[in-house]
Amino acid sequence: MANKGLSHWVTKLRTQNTPVLNNVIVELNAITGDEEADVNQMAEVILRDANLTSHVLRVANSVQYNYGKARINTVSRAVVLIGLKGMRAICISLLLIDSLLTGKSKQRVLDLMAQGFHAATQARNIVLKLDSDAAEEAFIAGLLYNLGEMAFWAAQEMNPENEALINDDMRVRRQAMETQLGTSFKAVTKELARHWKLGETLEQVLSPSEQSSDVVKAVVTGERISRAALFGWDSPQVKKVVAEVSELLGISDDQSETMIKNSADQAAEVALDFGVNEACPLIPSSRSKVPKKSKPASKILKGDAMLQLNILRDLSNATYERMDVNTIFQMVVEGMHRGIGLERVVIAFIKKRKLQAKYMLGEGTEHWRSSFMFDVGPYSESIFTHAMEKGGNHWFTQDAIASQSNLYPNDLITIVGRFPSFVSTLQIDDRKVALFYADRWNFGGRLSEDQFESFKHFSNQAQASLNLLSSKGRKQ
Repeated sequence: MANKGLSHWVTKLRTQNTPVLNNVIVELNAITGDEEADVNQMAEVILRDANLTSHVLRVANSVQYNYGKARINTVSRAVVLIGLKGMRAICISLLLIDSLLTGKSKQRVLDLMAQGFHAATQARNIVLKLDSDAAEEAFIAGLLYNLGEMAFWAAQEMNPENEALINDDMRVRRQAMETQLGTSFKAVTKELARHWKLGETLEQVLSPSEQSSDVVKAVVTGERISRAALFGWDSPQVKKVVAEVSELLGISDDQSETMIKNSADQAAEVALDFGVNEACPLIPSSRSKVPKKSKPASKILKGDAMLQLNILRDLSNATYERMDVNTIFQMVVEGMHRGIGLERVVIAFIKKRKLQAKYMLGEGTEHWRSSFMFDVGPYSESIFTHAMEKGGNHWFTQDAIASQSNLYPNDLITIVGRFPSFVSTLQIDDRKVALFYADRWNFGGRLSEDQFESFKHFSNQAQASLNLLSSKGRKQ
């Protein structure tokens, strides 16, 4: 390999494996680094990606994060409960996992990822007994400890030239890294962690010292446990790490061993929660799990009646909890998109005779924040002005489109198109303040009576929430 060295590999792995991911991580870091950032900004980034959305909700509802009995049904609610920094850590982990598993040497990546889930779970459970506030940072540090090596194998095919990089003899591996890479996997991990701001704990874990904090020591120990367990639970390697945990926590060896084995079992469940089913059998555990095969996602969304009810219930609770009105609107948009199965959904606000998009979901809406802006003054005519004049909920069918072509001016067709759609207005007293628009775009799905009824339920709930919050505001 002619090109080598730390700078070469960090640049190569950042751009080759994760060009889109790199931008998303920068955006997530910007949100958590902004003191004025709110829940809705984070939720909006997540909801752009249907796959990320489903994984985030699955993780948010896992035992690791959801300690209560109430299911978390919306991303907005998940961000509120977990917090911006915690959600950022989850998202970055999920995005990295998804990116790495689509690489070239998948089996090697899976081996390392299984080790990462095991190390992360061990580290988190140890840290929970030392400093519960640092548990999530410890989990991420354990999970991404081998990020550099995973990124390398995601970008490179396994062949005779580089097989020395996975040799069991550490001396052979070090020599191979120096010869073929001109650096070490650990150094690459450290640079990627610094570039993507994956947390100080991960950076410190990669260069531990005698002065390291107990949290860093716990992560290092968790990583050692994940490697030792590969030799068997009765091996000398495991006995050594059991003693380390006993010393760190001040408990007996029997208690340490029980805790470590329980954590190993839990690690397989965590891998399932993160959607990496294939890693489960690779984690040394006292129980076995049968991976479930995932079905490829269809672009035509399917409604989920139970999810609709759950989100409507959450909306009602959120209103009485006096949750921020923007968060409520975001939950409504999410309910229409994921619950009803409407591919494109937007809520736009009316200000100075202009209608401008605020929150949107669905493929094809990526640029609506800047382009979805229409004149709704007295001299304008469109489906939006029609809905504002009449009030309430409207279904513009294919027949309506054909017979009322005047409601589809060129600027509307250019940005939104001319598709059957639902439109609903929101108002405070007699003043129209916002508008919902939803359609199925060109994915092949047709709008139905049931969907219109569900759309009305959500828009009516949004109106009820707005009424209640505005009346409470006037009383104060």
